Amino acid sequence: MKEGALHREWSLWNQLKLNKLNKLSNSNVTDDDVNDTIPVISDTTNDIKYDSPYSYDEKKSSSLIKNNTFKTIRGLTVFLILFWTIRNLISYPFKDLQQTTPYHAKDNKLTFSMKNYQSIPMNFHLQSQSQSLKNVSSPHEVIDIPFSPYTNNSLPVYSHQLLNHSFGLSWNKPILVKYSPPPSNITYNRVIFTLDTLIDGVQYDRLIHIYLNNNEIWRSSTIEPSGKLSHSYTEKDMTMYSKLFQSEGDLLIQLDNIITPKLTGKFNITISALYFNEIEHPIKNISGGRKNRTLADHPDLIPLTPNKYGVQYPPISYYPDTKLSISLPEINLNTTQLMVLLTTSGNAAEEFWYSNLMDQYKDSFLANNRHFYGHGSCRIINVFINGIRVHSTIPKPYIFTGGIAPTLWNSIVSTGSFNIMPYHIDLTSIIPLLWDSSAELEIEISNCLDDDDKTIVKSSIGSNWITSASLAIWEDENIDNSFGDLNIFDNSTEIKSFAINPPFTGFLTQIIKADYSNILQSNITHVYKNGSEISNLRNYENHSNETSVIIINKFGDNQSLIFASKSNTTINEIDPFSEDILKDFTMLTNSALATSLKFTPPDDEDTMVDPDDISFSTNVSLKIESGAYEHFIPLVEIKSKENGTADFTISKNGNYGTGSMLHNYTLSDISGLKYNRIALAENDTIVYDNITESDSKATIKTSNHLPCHGNNYLLINELGLSNEEFAELESILSEDELNYLIKALIEN
Repeated sequence: MKEGALHREWSLWNQLKLNKLNKLSNSNVTDDDVNDTIPVISDTTNDIKYDSPYSYDEKKSSSLIKNNTFKTIRGLTVFLILFWTIRNLISYPFKDLQQTTPYHAKDNKLTFSMKNYQSIPMNFHLQSQSQSLKNVSSPHEVIDIPFSPYTNNSLPVYSHQLLNHSFGLSWNKPILVKYSPPPSNITYNRVIFTLDTLIDGVQYDRLIHIYLNNNEIWRSSTIEPSGKLSHSYTEKDMTMYSKLFQSEGDLLIQLDNIITPKLTGKFNITISALYFNEIEHPIKNISGGRKNRTLADHPDLIPLTPNKYGVQYPPISYYPDTKLSISLPEINLNTTQLMVLLTTSGNAAEEFWYSNLMDQYKDSFLANNRHFYGHGSCRIINVFINGIRVHSTIPKPYIFTGGIAPTLWNSIVSTGSFNIMPYHIDLTSIIPLLWDSSAELEIEISNCLDDDDKTIVKSSIGSNWITSASLAIWEDENIDNSFGDLNIFDNSTEIKSFAINPPFTGFLTQIIKADYSNILQSNITHVYKNGSEISNLRNYENHSNETSVIIINKFGDNQSLIFASKSNTTINEIDPFSEDILKDFTMLTNSALATSLKFTPPDDEDTMVDPDDISFSTNVSLKIESGAYEHFIPLVEIKSKENGTADFTISKNGNYGTGSMLHNYTLSDISGLKYNRIALAENDTIVYDNITESDSKATIKTSNHLPCHGNNYLLINELGLSNEEFAELESILSEDELNYLIKALIEN
């Protein structure tokens, strides 16, 4: 088994290069267990790899099984022998952690507020799920600290459960149910979905997708149980999708899971819908920046990645195996806003993309049994309209519950892993292109290096980015006609990279820095039914930059990485006659991820330690900050930070380890609300979870400055750089980034 960096074992189940879906006729799988009509996309990797000290992941390895049957029983037998042989060589999720008293909900009262994310509203559990909880003592509770919490000012006016299902051997077996809206006499202006998960035994984390009428409305990771009954409960505000909920529809739930003698956990999933009629408008979803107060203010949604075989199949694509080139429809003249809701996450070889090495260096440490994936450590999502790049956004560095070291997330999951939020890509500026004809939308996920004009051989990216998209359209029924043009479009790209890997030193440093800029200007005039006209000049600016630093020494035994990204999108609308600013909206997002990984050799004198065990220690720091501003006034500002340490051992006798994680979350909004939540988890226990709220006005001031450690001589000396090489490095990195690099060197 190869021992790797920040990536997981590839699933043998997903690496089968077949042209048709397999019908596995053994005691565990029957023809009825596998839907042999679902066309799926396979990845382009032929090798079967078990590469990592991190937990196995069939969930996010998106190379699903293609349609082919085994030719003979002999072929099936060979496959099963190979499967079980390799599976027995790798370890399964940890189950031997010391079981301490788990954290419990404070109460089961039906209360809805920011404070109740750790509560379990039993009233909305399915009867079978509630009964299961009553029949056991204290399931281990796993909670999340959501990135976009919200207030609940009232009880729901209506609720109904949408699904109660146990996902066992469920690969390629999504569940299709009919959605029905509330009765016509129910008045509501807000929709909340709840996701309740109960699982026992041993299992890896999986992805769960919820689709309504071919639109993906929720993607979440699941908890990874540690050999004991575990429970999680989370909620998501679905109000932006309100128009989908006003009529009957097809609700599809996908949770690909596998049951084996060692992987015994079945996910018991309950999904419910809660409807509220609130007087006061809740905190806005900061991703949109739109003041939606009634259901009529929300957009119509058109799925852009529907499955052509029907609503019973997941409407997702697997990039880059499937290219994302989509024809946008013609739109009505009364359209006032246009947006793409793009949901995508890196999986399999791309799950820890920020730790990947450039292709020429990825095999540098194989002699020491350290394996890395390639294509570099930079990723950017580029959006093109008719070949014009109109938007660039940096993927969020999500960490799922089995990622890096599972003991980090055993009680509190990493922020965002229960709600993989869609990227909101505003296309309002290109509306004039869609009045009379369709336009070609292309979504590209690039490794940044390929966008450098100096790059001759393109590297692309690995498999797989699971991707779906919907087009959100806002219309105004009072508009009778519109006219205008796209006046200006411009973009720029600057990519810098630096790497040094002196022979025989066991040392490598890789730095990639990328800057993307996109500018659009359009003029649009709306003619209203009463004869009035409103004209505006619309300026759209989008900037994204990211820096990745990876330091590896001791032939791969010590690994450190620093990933930092900043992005901002500014939209302003100006009256072309008076030059008054009609709208000025800015969305800012910064993220920073720092990890260190150190492999610990087994103690030969300790007879209790298996020499084949793989032990490592890790430190993880993840910070995400986001803010929405109107006329330079902060509407909402969010800071989320988590810091943790873990020691983990992979063993054929059962994985084990310890871990602690401190979460610190703060939200301030224009109304004066300040919400802070600080929680500490150690091993499988929540030590404390403190929430404070206040209505006083507060201004958030942030500083990304890191004190300088050492001097330039340390860089030259420790990295073995020449003066010329150091000058090149210095031209790429800012002073703060140089300080980060020096700090990492000192820690190593």
